[in-house]
Amino acid sequence: METTVLGVLRKACDLVGSGQSLGIIEAISSLRAEASGRTRDLAYYAVLETAMVSRGDASLAMLAGDQKEPAIELLRSTIRRLMSALH
Repeated sequence: METTVLGVLRKACDLVGSGQSLGIIEAISSLRAEASGRTRDLAYYAVLETAMVSRGDASLAMLAGDQKEPAIELLRSTIRRLMSALH
């Protein structure tokens, strides 16, 4: 069974939180075996959309950055935003 966008985001959050990945892009990219390229792309776009809505200064550099706490918060915010859209 293939992982969903929410599943990718949750796993990426775990990877960043545990220090196994330094940033959001690295974490999502590392899930190649678990999710299709399309699903991973949708996860990237969801994170970018959350960043643009909440901060207005989203960039690929921010997603690739190695600041653990902001990356975790952005991933969690994205998960919350998607979950609220589902309910």
